[in-house]
Amino acid sequence: MLLGNAKDQQIIARFNHANSVAAGTYQVDIFINGNFYSRESLVFAPNAQGKVSPCLSQELLTKGGVDPQSITPVDHTAQCATLESQVKDSSNHFDFARLRLDLFIPQALMVRTPRGKVSAGDLSAGETVAFANYDTNYYRTDTSGQTSESTYLGLNAGLNLGLWQFRHQANYNRYSSDSGPGSNHWTPLRTYVQRPIMALRSQLTLGDSYTSGNLFSSIGFRGLQLETDDRMLPESQRGYAPTIRGIASTAAKVTVSQSGNKIYQTTVTPGAFVIDDLYPTSYEGDLVVEIQEADGRISSFTVPFSAVPNSMRPGRSHVNFSAGQVRDIGDSDANFTDLTWQTGLSNAITANSGVRISQGYQSLLGGIVFTNQLGALGLNAVYSRADILGENLNGWRLGATYSRTFSPTATTVALAGYRYSTDGYRDLGDVLGLRDAHDRNGTWNSSTYQQKNQFVLTISQGLSSYGQLYVSGSTSDYRDRRSRDTQYQMGYSNSWGSVSYNLSLSRQQTGSTRYGVQSSQGYSNNASGYSGRTQNTLMFSITVPFGEGSRSPILTTGVSHQSGDDSSTFYQSSLTGTLGENQALSYTVNGAYDNAGTGTTVGANVTQQLPWVTVNGSASHSRDYTQGGASLRGALVAHSGGVTLGPYLGDTFGVIEAEGVDGAEVQNGMGAKINNFGYAIVPSLVPYRYNDIGLDAKGIKNQSAELAENQQRVAPYAGAVVKVRFRTLVGYPLLIKIQRKAEGSLPLGADVYDSKDTVIGLVGQGNQVYARAPKKKGTLRVKWGESPSEQCLLKYDLQDTDISQSLYRLDLPCISI
Repeated sequence: MLLGNAKDQQIIARFNHANSVAAGTYQVDIFINGNFYSRESLVFAPNAQGKVSPCLSQELLTKGGVDPQSITPVDHTAQCATLESQVKDSSNHFDFARLRLDLFIPQALMVRTPRGKVSAGDLSAGETVAFANYDTNYYRTDTSGQTSESTYLGLNAGLNLGLWQFRHQANYNRYSSDSGPGSNHWTPLRTYVQRPIMALRSQLTLGDSYTSGNLFSSIGFRGLQLETDDRMLPESQRGYAPTIRGIASTAAKVTVSQSGNKIYQTTVTPGAFVIDDLYPTSYEGDLVVEIQEADGRISSFTVPFSAVPNSMRPGRSHVNFSAGQVRDIGDSDANFTDLTWQTGLSNAITANSGVRISQGYQSLLGGIVFTNQLGALGLNAVYSRADILGENLNGWRLGATYSRTFSPTATTVALAGYRYSTDGYRDLGDVLGLRDAHDRNGTWNSSTYQQKNQFVLTISQGLSSYGQLYVSGSTSDYRDRRSRDTQYQMGYSNSWGSVSYNLSLSRQQTGSTRYGVQSSQGYSNNASGYSGRTQNTLMFSITVPFGEGSRSPILTTGVSHQSGDDSSTFYQSSLTGTLGENQALSYTVNGAYDNAGTGTTVGANVTQQLPWVTVNGSASHSRDYTQGGASLRGALVAHSGGVTLGPYLGDTFGVIEAEGVDGAEVQNGMGAKINNFGYAIVPSLVPYRYNDIGLDAKGIKNQSAELAENQQRVAPYAGAVVKVRFRTLVGYPLLIKIQRKAEGSLPLGADVYDSKDTVIGLVGQGNQVYARAPKKKGTLRVKWGESPSEQCLLKYDLQDTDISQSLYRLDLPCISI
């Protein structure tokens, strides 16, 4: 079907075979046994058989997980070291259209690594960058002729220098009112420096921080904290999942299922096998392990799966050391030290222990978690000794937690917990609060002070097609004449087609307390009282979508009735939706009626997500008041290329550099786009994981520019700011009709070079050339051989041409050299 002398040209012979490629350097996506490894620039060269193959270094194969002992050394003088010449029984396949290279290597020759593991050499500490997140809000109300205004600015700033990361949080508040004096103050919240320490698999924090709160109560302090960072583990090693051990008679397929969902599958060799890289799942229930042998035999067994918050995988440990000066408890400046340790001893047992020491206070903790067919049961005991206002008190706090899913009935006891404290037990926060209250003749009250018993429960019951039922609640009682606190909520939800509905009942009962200067003996005689409060709420809501598209508006209507100390009935309806191709504009229109309060209220809320900021506006009106407000939320980043505005940032984020392609949108970037200076912000990255960063070329404003690559992969340290550079081509797309030469047409498939000897196009049928020229005026060289007679020159000039065109059509002669 080729016209003219094209069929005789050997230059196109390489296209006779699928996925054939000319020798050269290409940037390709490398997949090893079906899993993405990396994007690399590889040399393709003829092998010993004359076929063009990818040249792979031993270093690349080793980093990709091939066992070094399985790699056969090759002669360094060889032009190209192929996969087949280095790894026995391996092969490769190159998809030229997608620039994808698949390497197939026997599993037995690979180093066994957990799924999701990131090579230490791939982790990036990022750039030297300064940034600031800002969150502003303006609120104004006019009630009965009196106006009040409130302005808020929240600031979260940082500076990265290598792995050292400085952070500062603060806010500004301004309030003014016609009825009285206003206020105006700046409040610093936290200032600290942090850095990861990979050798200890930990995060170091110096400055303002908080203890974790998973064993002892959380306390804010200023000092030093060194804590195991489980994010440094591969995804398949985080959280809790049991280790599965079994024996296969042949090369067998092993499948792990949970509640009927397959969550893992692998192939094992004959003999004993271990599966210790299960991802923590959102499913509940025991694990069913099925072994399908090569001869067709099938066997299975069950591994119990239940977890409470302190469960850990076998062989994993978590250590937290904190030391410093307490803050945020009155004027207390007491020093303290915390050390906690948790470790998984086996599938069934997790042990934890800890010690907390401060002036006049010591606390010891020990606990254990059991997992078996009956569920996960955690037990712990804490002993405290405290000197409070000259009196020495000591006591115990005993706790138990339980979790279990009963698969036959689809019942999940998400968490059941009981805690009992003896009369002399004191938490460090309460001890410091009491001392501070005594010093300033003030008051101290907390949910843990003199608590005797506490019970919490969360149950979820699936009803198949009849919906979902849930119950949650807690109750606490106290010593020294403080009444019981109780709260619970029970609800039912279901759907009918696209319509969903929810019914819930809740009760909030806060017990009475007596305020005053509290001591270990009780309250002072001048204590005033608080009689407590009880409130019951019954609520029903229904949600109806208007259409099936993602931008279809959704109507939500509900009614709630409150009884108890205050009684009222509240009706509310709202219509929400999004507009725009990228759904960047969202809106809500609402109306409400309160029979005991403000009567009828109407309002609206609009949010516009722009590439550099998110803007929000709201307004509402009732018979008693008129309200209006606006907010801005975004960030600015100062880096080596200048200052870039973008969406609100996470602690770990990226900066994209892509010159000349302004308007290109960052995929999954909250609307971020490449700006006129060639930069954009990726607002959030997941630390210690491979993150795929992509650009969508559809929005590029410059028709003379295109992306040479549209996706890259990075793996940042926690808190890092990674700069990702995308190669771009900025030039002028030319479709040149070559005036016929006396000796005939140019060879089909001949390459076209620019002045830098870079291939920018090729010759098609009908003597046509498509190329992207880098300048408005220049000379292109067409080459189909090495001799001067097999080359010619195309001289073009676009200086007097409208440069807004998407394609420039030219008729030019090809001048012989």
